[in-house]
Amino acid sequence: MWVCPKCQRKFAKSNQMHSCRTISLDQHFVNKPKAQEIFNQLLQMITKEIGKVEIISLPCCVHLYGQYDFLAALPKADKLEIRFALNRLLDSPRRINQVALSQQSYKNCIDVYDIKDVDEELLSWVKEAFFLKDKQES
Repeated sequence: MWVCPKCQRKFAKSNQMHSCRTISLDQHFVNKPKAQEIFNQLLQMITKEIGKVEIISLPCCVHLYGQYDFLAALPKADKLEIRFALNRLLDSPRRINQVALSQQSYKNCIDVYDIKDVDEELLSWVKEAFFLKDKQES
């Protein structure tokens, strides 16, 4: 792991290109109370059931870090879009998009419209993403 000396973000590669610019978490949720409610529920459930996370609020989105960057949250007016990587294809009608990152890794996009959708199924995928690097290294 490489840690940028300026912004303290963690990366897999040394001197990885990135922007050190951050914004306040609150800025992401201006006029987006639904997204904030969903994000708060998701964060609470992750912390309770999966593990401790660090929040990095970038201009593009909110990143959650465990041992590494495992989830991106993009607040929208009526929903929270979340993105996470898995080492398998995610076969679910909840998945709105999937992009191959490599031969063994796929970025999955899920739109969450209500806090009730932060359920056991979603948390199981997030947990898999949270521990994905551990699995790959063992």
